[in-house]
Amino acid sequence: MGLFDRFKEKQPVARQLDHPRDLLMGDMVEFALMNQAGLTNKSFQVSKIWTLDVGGDKHKRIYFQLDDVGSQLRLRVVDNDTIELSLEVYPETLLEVFSEDDIATILDPDSGVNHRLKATVAMNDLPAELGGWVAKKYRQEGFDLAYRYDDDYRNKSLPAHADSDEEGCDFAWLISDDREYALEFRVFDGGRTEAHLCAYLPIRKIDSLWPAKQV
Repeated sequence: MGLFDRFKEKQPVARQLDHPRDLLMGDMVEFALMNQAGLTNKSFQVSKIWTLDVGGDKHKRIYFQLDDVGSQLRLRVVDNDTIELSLEVYPETLLEVFSEDDIATILDPDSGVNHRLKATVAMNDLPAELGGWVAKKYRQEGFDLAYRYDDDYRNKSLPAHADSDEEGCDFAWLISDDREYALEFRVFDGGRTEAHLCAYLPIRKIDSLWPAKQV
């Protein structure tokens, strides 16, 4: 074996990234032509991976936080062909689109889970930053206790709640009739509330995936 043959043997195999389910910290995601405001031809970097337990290992949700300069996005792989993209919205923005009374009812655990929610504005009158993120009507699908872990549990079992540093929350979610959009709420102890507008899209909307540079 010559010197160059030995050198070739030591070269690391370049990591391939062909599906978003395999994303790791530092990887890059670029989107194609999109209906969702702020995404067309933009690339984002994975800055955090976290897990939401909504009923044990069979129902855990893995989220990838995607960051770009001045913008942030959340990605979840639904299945081999579908991704969920989510945009966090602040209360004042949400109330430009939906009734405060309707949202309060949805977040009341004693009000049941059969609520409907309708946008109070026409779709062409939405705030510019919400274009492509909102459905006209939603139907509530559930209201459960969930636990958030700031860790990646794709390949390991969730810990027992008593033995971990999870953050519990009330998790309410609604789906549009065409099942192309969702609206999610997480209410944590003390009343802190996170709201996300979600869009379900074919995986082909991801134009490129780049693995982080190997050191």
